[in-house]
Amino acid sequence: MPGISRQNKLNLIMTKPGVLKLKKEKPVFFIAVFSLFLFFLWSFSVIYGQAAQDIAASPSIEKAETQWYLITLSGQKIGYIKQSGQKIKENGQWFYKSYSESKMSFNRLGKKAEIISKSEYLEIEDGQLKKVVAEMIMSSEPIKVEAQVEEGKIVLKTTASGRTFSRELPSTGQLLGPEGISQLTRSRLRQPGDKIEYRTLLAEISQVVTGERQLVGEEEIDFHGKKIKTRKIEEKTSGVGSTRQVWIDEVGHEIKSVEVSPFGDLIVIASTEEEILAGVEGLSINEDQYQTSLIKANVRLPQARTLNRLVIKIEKKKPEGDWPDLNCDYQHVISQTAESTILAISRVDLKTPSSKKLTSEELERYLQANAYLDTDDPEIKKVAAEVAGPIKDPYEKALQLRNWVTTSMTFDLGIVFAPASEVIKNKRGTCAGYASLLASLLRAAGIPSRYLMGLVYVNGVWGGHAWTEAWLSDRWVPLDAAVPGPGVADAARLVVAVSGLEEGLGESLTAAQKIFGQVNIEIRDYSFDGHRYRVEPGQPLYEVKDDVYFNRGLQLSLKAQAGFTFYDTDKVWPDRTLVALKGPAGETIKLTQEGWFPAADLDEYLVSQLKKMVKDGRLVYQTVWGKKRPVVISADRSVAGIINGVDLFVLTAEGQNSERLLGEVLKNLSCRLVIK
Repeated sequence: MPGISRQNKLNLIMTKPGVLKLKKEKPVFFIAVFSLFLFFLWSFSVIYGQAAQDIAASPSIEKAETQWYLITLSGQKIGYIKQSGQKIKENGQWFYKSYSESKMSFNRLGKKAEIISKSEYLEIEDGQLKKVVAEMIMSSEPIKVEAQVEEGKIVLKTTASGRTFSRELPSTGQLLGPEGISQLTRSRLRQPGDKIEYRTLLAEISQVVTGERQLVGEEEIDFHGKKIKTRKIEEKTSGVGSTRQVWIDEVGHEIKSVEVSPFGDLIVIASTEEEILAGVEGLSINEDQYQTSLIKANVRLPQARTLNRLVIKIEKKKPEGDWPDLNCDYQHVISQTAESTILAISRVDLKTPSSKKLTSEELERYLQANAYLDTDDPEIKKVAAEVAGPIKDPYEKALQLRNWVTTSMTFDLGIVFAPASEVIKNKRGTCAGYASLLASLLRAAGIPSRYLMGLVYVNGVWGGHAWTEAWLSDRWVPLDAAVPGPGVADAARLVVAVSGLEEGLGESLTAAQKIFGQVNIEIRDYSFDGHRYRVEPGQPLYEVKDDVYFNRGLQLSLKAQAGFTFYDTDKVWPDRTLVALKGPAGETIKLTQEGWFPAADLDEYLVSQLKKMVKDGRLVYQTVWGKKRPVVISADRSVAGIINGVDLFVLTAEGQNSERLLGEVLKNLSCRLVIK
């Protein structure tokens, strides 16, 4: 197969030298996993294209060569990639056609999720990209993207739920396809230090990106029980916060790649069809593995869903990479270095005046339908009219739509991502589904909206999250349907990316990838209910002294009865346990922290949930923290519910005489931050 025929046309540079409902656990932190796998999948489908080599040719088509790759994560098989490429002749001109099919599966806390992708790239002989057709399945329905590269622009067509949306992406200079990148690698990376730079299109995220490969040196690696000589390449892609190591053999075939992830090394290695068909287990992300992708907080925040202000220090785990733009109307960078950022986050106050205006173009942009926020979908229009139509005040409209999404949706970790038109049919999804559905409903009700990605604090951790902004009272107002509070979204969250999704998920994922899995967060101080609380450096999360557990952030203490010992004091989300006790006869006491829920009557809602926890139990009331609290009792299991502002606590006693045991524990439970 000929090499690159017209080097001057290639764009290259060569140098040398990723609401917790009480009735059911509702994980919300899917974004870190989602972005990790999607970025990996997309970069691999582009970079690993390999056109046919050493195969017999016919006058108009060459036989396709197929290559198989096995994907492992933390030592477990999670998927495969099937690649093929061939030369074809059309209208007297030769083209390269590269085809890629991939599938990755993983078990997220007991729920199987899959990402399936198929893509086809068409390039002219010197590797210039002309057309891409890509299809992704991340839920029950596929999303299809077609991209046609033309002079000065890329024409994109995105099809979801049977509707097609078109737009143009400006582009200057030449773009390379998979074969062009492979040719460039083989011909220009010859000596250690050699470097190439290229531009290509990631159609699935509708973005033109710049890639860079540098030859590190030669290495002998173990490959299926044999030692083979390879060239090691370091690869970076603009916008992706990680670096991949790639090994290619003497003829240019890519043998192996390694990328660090929150769950361990993500490894892709050349394989055979027989090995792939023998089965892929899929990664089982258990609680311990999942928590490695989360950021543990240095304080347990009280009243998180109504925090008015928060000051945090964000520190990079590794020095490389730049910061995304973290400033917005209610989020302000106090100071920033290459390694860390001090950030102040405030809850939006609708009572303060605002003179900000949106242009007519901006209003149209944030009201119009697109493939991911299809406000013209009949069911979306119907729900928006029924829920918000009779309401006059825009904020009340938005709040009722937020509540409808929260109460109508079922959290489903098996769905990676789905457009709002699909979400409303099945009423299932992760926080991304909650956010896209709420944004679509807001637009259908005449309220401009945007899609947010970032981090949110829940029960001792920060995790990747998605929520929504609405244009209300001349300002952008955040609203969260998956982790709601009793109004505007709280300050215990960090906005990393803002998008109308008309350009797809790429822009948001690019920004989010700079933060997700890349930083640690230290809470400096926080404010609520008119009071400011500082967190001292090195302050412990809790103390256990003289048989008393004391949580500094929550200002909550629990004294152990004689013979009882504390355990499970370090649990964080998705485990809701705050502290537990074990008795001499096997009795157990567990205190959990639950999430606020937009019920019409929160007290009645709490009672209904307690009754589900103790079947055929008897409802009584006991005074705790100056107020009567519901208690549901039975012979061997009794539970009590305590609402303190927006913090909900449930105390469970199991064992003989559970009613007496629960009553004693309630007397030993105290709080210095009781909200009246």
